[in-house]
Amino acid sequence: MENKKVRPNWDAFTGIFSIGFGLIYGGMTYAMPRAAFGNPLDPVYFPMGVAVLSIIVGGILLAKSNIKASIQAWVDLINEDEIKKFDRKRIFYTCLVSIGYALVFDPLGYVISTFMFLFAMLSITSGLSEWKKSAAIALAFSVTVFFIFNTLLAISLPPLPFMG
Repeated sequence: MENKKVRPNWDAFTGIFSIGFGLIYGGMTYAMPRAAFGNPLDPVYFPMGVAVLSIIVGGILLAKSNIKASIQAWVDLINEDEIKKFDRKRIFYTCLVSIGYALVFDPLGYVISTFMFLFAMLSITSGLSEWKKSAAIALAFSVTVFFIFNTLLAISLPPLPFMG
C-alpha cells in the first residue's frame, strides 16, 4: 500500500477568508448612502461586483480545496522553527506599523508620520542597536522628500500640525 503524504496548502482557509471578506464588504457596500441624483445605485455597482466576485472565487477555492491539506498547513505553521517564527513576527510588526502610519499621516503631517514610520521599519529590520543610524536616515529622508515635493515640485504634502 502506498502512503500518500498530503502536501500542505492554505486553499480552504483562503476560501473561507475570501467568502467572509466578500460578505462583509458587500454588506458595507449595500449600506452606503445612495446617490442624490441619477441612478441611486450607481455608486454601489462596482464595489458590489468586487464583493460578489470575492464570494464566487472563495466558494470555488473552498470547493476545490483539501481540508486535510489546509489543516496540515496550520499544524506546520504552529510547529515551525524559531527563525521562521521570528520572521513572521517581523511581518506582523510591519503590518501594524503600516496601519499606524496610515492612521497618523494626516493628523501628524508628512514629516513626523514618515519619520516615525521609517524609524520603526528600520528598527524592525536592523534592530534597535542601530537606533541612531535609523533615526538619522528617517529624519533625512522625511525632510528631504518634504522639501522636494513642497518647494521644488509645488505638490502639497500634509504639513506639520503646528504649521497648519
